[in-house]
Amino acid sequence: MDNWLLFLLKSTISISLLYLFFRFLMRKEAFFKLSRITLLLIVLASAIIPFISLPQPIYPVLPIKLVPIFQSNTILEEPVQSNETPIAIYSSASASDTIKPIVISTKTIVLFVYLVGVFISLLLLVYRISSVLLLFRKSRKSDLNGIRLMIVIDDIPAFSFKRHILISQQDYETNSEAILTHELSHIKQGHFYDLMLLELVKIIYWFNPLAYRMDSDMKEIHEFQADEHTLNSGIDATKYQLLIIQKCVGHQQFALANSFNHCQIKNRITMMNKSKTSKAWCWKVATFLPLLALLLMAFGKRGEIVPEKSNLPEKIIAQSEIVQKQNELTNQIIEIKKDGNYIDNKLSSLEEIAKKGQEWMKAGNKWTLLLIDESIPLKRIDDVRETLANAKVYLVTQSTVGSDDIVYFMGDVPQSAKFTQGKFNDWMNSQLNNYPDIKSKFKEYKISYSFIVDKNGKTRDGHVNKGSDYPEVNAVYEKILTQIPDWEPAMRGRAKVSVYFNIMSGAVVRSVTKK
Repeated sequence: MDNWLLFLLKSTISISLLYLFFRFLMRKEAFFKLSRITLLLIVLASAIIPFISLPQPIYPVLPIKLVPIFQSNTILEEPVQSNETPIAIYSSASASDTIKPIVISTKTIVLFVYLVGVFISLLLLVYRISSVLLLFRKSRKSDLNGIRLMIVIDDIPAFSFKRHILISQQDYETNSEAILTHELSHIKQGHFYDLMLLELVKIIYWFNPLAYRMDSDMKEIHEFQADEHTLNSGIDATKYQLLIIQKCVGHQQFALANSFNHCQIKNRITMMNKSKTSKAWCWKVATFLPLLALLLMAFGKRGEIVPEKSNLPEKIIAQSEIVQKQNELTNQIIEIKKDGNYIDNKLSSLEEIAKKGQEWMKAGNKWTLLLIDESIPLKRIDDVRETLANAKVYLVTQSTVGSDDIVYFMGDVPQSAKFTQGKFNDWMNSQLNNYPDIKSKFKEYKISYSFIVDKNGKTRDGHVNKGSDYPEVNAVYEKILTQIPDWEPAMRGRAKVSVYFNIMSGAVVRSVTKK
């Protein structure tokens, strides 16, 4: 989604600037073929500029090797304790309340509105094409040098559609030579395919008014070319111009059709009489090159090359810790992808993961990295972590694909994260005490939850990974886990790191009788 919206933004700016440049410099030129080609190249250039990779030089960097410092830690689990009478959490909420609320991002809304516009544009195009096909069905058909000629009784403007020409009975009897010569010119020069492309542009860029102006200019250029061809075929210029004035009375326009009465009258007649001796078009076309270069620099992809003659070391050690880990622990990575879990590019079950983890431990390879794709459900990660823990595979880290942030288990760093508001258990109890109205039932329960404290001290991914038997209890914990205040980040050496917390909590609740 992000890639498509970014492409749409870049190509929209490109096509708009290039087209405005065209209107300013070339719209009034009498070199119709050149103008037509320029418009088509504008569409093509705006579509491919975002995909062109520009080479970028790599500058020398000092090779840095990061040496991990590990320290054994004993992790103590202690139950939630409070001087107050423990309570069970119970509410009228249903089990579905344990699901986190759906948050619709701005990008999703923008994409939805865009797709609605695309759908409406497609419907309008289908409607206009259907109108043309309906006219074809009502027409009397004949062949004209391999072209399908459609004659209708209704007084409608003549137009060409692919290799079909539709003309009214009256025009066929009175002005057939000029009109048919004009429409045959549209067919021979392939104007239908230009209009197909421009209709696609209007659908993709339906929100851009310049797309509709571009379509209108292309149709106007088509008419200039057809007028030029008609006059060159021997049709009297004065009579032909009078015919254009007579026919330009505002008839209906049809999709993907080149109509004989497409007006601007003044422009068409002016272009018929305009000289083509000017050579200014040469420098006008050349002025597009600097603009194209600027658009490439602004919107092209950033590639990388290493010059042939370079003093760079043959092997550059990346400064990113996640890249270093992936290189050093090639055989110790468990990839959690959308379609399953992988070890050495092989789809693996949880049992196979446990077996492989034990092999790594026996071989003396201590650290295991969970490399996680974006948008993976937290339950998938919990399942892999639990599998490794049950197999007594410890020292497990995790990271997201494309990120340089490694998340360590809270006990596997020399200095773990510190809660800034006293004891975390006390804070949790104080939050649970905010629900005094849920005391009608008293149950014993155990619950396990986890969250990550990142290297900035912010918490994320807080969720219940092993719920109690009571959905209402789970729902309250899920809500509280979204409200955890900031922590002091964990430290490894002099670097701040992210840590993973997994906490078992619960309550032993006794009934209270009023005296």
